[in-house]
Amino acid sequence: MAPMPHKPSPLKWDRLAKDWWSSAVGYARREENGFWTAYVHRNVRVGKGWTEIREGFVTADKARQWIEHEAED
Repeated sequence: MAPMPHKPSPLKWDRLAKDWWSSAVGYARREENGFWTAYVHRNVRVGKGWTEIREGFVTADKARQWIEHEAED
């Protein structure tokens, strides 16, 4: 059996529209004001999930980076 890597493999991101990115753990969406909002899905495996939201990212990359960082926790 191969050892587990220290960090999870990078998320696969799908671009659903010019203002919407989606992954297995969350999504990023550009709002009408031009800023991006990041949504991270929490505790979905145990059936008591919620979505954590962080607003005000200037770029989609920054929003996706925050989602990836939060998903590691």
